[in-house]
Amino acid sequence: MKVVYFGSYDDRVSPRVRLLREGLRRAGVEVVECRSHGRALVRYAKLLRDLPAAARGADLILVAKPGQREMPLAAALARAFDIPVAFDCFASLWVNEVLERQRVSRRSFTAWKLRQLDRFALRHADVGLVDTLAHGRLIQSSLQLNGSGVAPLRRVFVGAEELYRPLERRPRPGPLEALFVGTFIPFHGIDVILNAAARLRDWKELRFTLVGDGQTRARMAALAGALHLDNVRFEPTLAYADLPARIAQADLCLGLFAATPTAQAVIPKKVFAALACARAVVTADGPGVREALDDSTAFLCAAGDAEALAATLRRAVADERERDAVAQRGRALHERLFTVDAIGASCRDALAEFTRSKTPGRRDRSEAAS
Repeated sequence: MKVVYFGSYDDRVSPRVRLLREGLRRAGVEVVECRSHGRALVRYAKLLRDLPAAARGADLILVAKPGQREMPLAAALARAFDIPVAFDCFASLWVNEVLERQRVSRRSFTAWKLRQLDRFALRHADVGLVDTLAHGRLIQSSLQLNGSGVAPLRRVFVGAEELYRPLERRPRPGPLEALFVGTFIPFHGIDVILNAAARLRDWKELRFTLVGDGQTRARMAALAGALHLDNVRFEPTLAYADLPARIAQADLCLGLFAATPTAQAVIPKKVFAALACARAVVTADGPGVREALDDSTAFLCAAGDAEALAATLRRAVADERERDAVAQRGRALHERLFTVDAIGASCRDALAEFTRSKTPGRRDRSEAAS
């Protein structure tokens, strides 16, 4: 199978891009890259120039994340060359910017434009790839995309790159550490972590470390100050290559805790990284998490509930044997489902349903365009 990896993606900053590309190659797929950067006209002109050679003999075009702005060109070229097109719908522009991060007003022209880009992409692809089926359903319902003319969805988990692996831990005296690493976006639920820390302020067995920066960082630091939390420490963003060693020193790795629709629907990269590093994960329960994890592979608690999180942390800290068992079972799950090889095989199988050789089963593009 030959796949054209298409778009304006930046593999320097996107683990998803690197994982799918390398995973497909390991799964025996010939991956030919066709990408461009810069302003829209320059980007489109280069993609238009390069695709005919890249698409020669190709079975499918895969539009990499973030690909909404390239989907109109990809759809037109796919029709011209009679090649199926897949869209990696890793995130909805409209859901992320309007509903979750709330950086764009719902009634603004920008919000309308983001919504149209999302809708076009999923109405003109032959298949959409999503990180969880719950996330795919959320995106479809939020964009009011139902019925015929919408790309079928196939799940390809996020997984973790090979730099995330079990590393030797240095002996460290003192309390255990619960580590959060992230970009401080609202659906991380860092306020829930801080309010749980407030409930555990007099408990000397655990301290919290929050690593990173982003949209809510200043507000969360102010909240920690208002709560007088001396069991919480903020640390600056680390280089990507340094994260495995930092995770290795933690006793518990924290995931997402907000009760927002997106937080409930996804499994974040930080959880996959912790599983790969054989560290025990503590995260909110939800339909997205349940597609891969259960109580044997993570410590789960109710979303948006600081009291529930505090109780779960007490249980995880108190039982060293169970904590270690959860970490080891999580690592075994990673080796089975979330390695580069496993993600590549999953992506290959999802795309194979819709390759050129499957033309009789393809969705009618005129129907998609209606």
